[in-house]
Amino acid sequence: MKIARFLWRGRVRWGDIRGDEIWTVGRNVLRDPLESSSRYLCPLSEIRLLAPIDTRESKVVAIAANYGERDERDGPGIFMKQPGTVIGPDEPIVYPRIGRNIIHEAELGIVIGRAARHVSVENALEYVMGYTCVNDVSASELESSDLGRGTSMRWKHFDTFCPIGPWIVSADEIYRTDRTHPTHFDIRCRVNGETVVEGSTRDMLWGIAELVSWVSEVMALHPGDIIASGCPDVGEIAVGDTVEVAVDHIGTLRNFVVADA
Repeated sequence: MKIARFLWRGRVRWGDIRGDEIWTVGRNVLRDPLESSSRYLCPLSEIRLLAPIDTRESKVVAIAANYGERDERDGPGIFMKQPGTVIGPDEPIVYPRIGRNIIHEAELGIVIGRAARHVSVENALEYVMGYTCVNDVSASELESSDLGRGTSMRWKHFDTFCPIGPWIVSADEIYRTDRTHPTHFDIRCRVNGETVVEGSTRDMLWGIAELVSWVSEVMALHPGDIIASGCPDVGEIAVGDTVEVAVDHIGTLRNFVVADA
C-alpha cells in the first residue's frame, strides 16, 4: 500500500496511490489503520501531494549520529523537529537570512502504526506501519554557537527544514518487495541531478528496531509519528538548488531551495 496525504479541490485527504490513480479513504489512515474501505477518486495528476504527516496530531522524532564509528554511547541522540519545519514534496526549502552553510541530510523515515511505549527490540517492528523519505535540513554553521549554557537546537528548527514524502510505503509492501532484507534501504541524495551522497541503512549504528525501542523508552509513540533515522552523509545546498532524497522501494522526495523573503 502506498499511502498519501494530498490536496484535492481545496480539501486535505488521505488515500492510496494505485499506479496513476488515487483512491481515497474517509479518514486519517495512519491514526485509524483499521479503516480499509476506499474508492476511486481521480487520476494522480489532479492532486497535489502533501507531507504524509499531520503535525497537529503527530510528531517527528529525529535521530542524531547514527552512522560512522560507534563510541561508548548506549544509544543515538534524539531531538524533535518543530511542526513548522515539515513540508511536502515540491515545496520550497527556505534558506534563512542568517544562514551561511545549509546542509541536506537524506534519511529514511520510520512511520509508527501502533501506540508504542517501552517496546522491546524483538517486538519493535510490529509497531512500524511503513516508511518514507526525510530530509533533515540543518544550518550547520550555527551548531557551535548553539552549544554551551542554554544549549539550543536552533540550527535544526528553521521553518521548512524537514521535507517529508512523497508518500508512505507500507511495511507489508516492502516485505513483499524484499523478503530477505525488508529493513535494508539504499539512500541517495541528488543536488541538481548529481548524486552527492550514497548510503544504506545497513550501515546504521542502531537499526530500525533498535531505534523504535530506544525512542519508546523516552516518549510514547503514536500512529502517524515519524522517526527520522539519521543520515549517512551531508552536503551543502544553495538558493536555486533542487534537492532530491531517493530511498529504494519508496520513491523520491524533491524540493527546491529559495531565498528568505
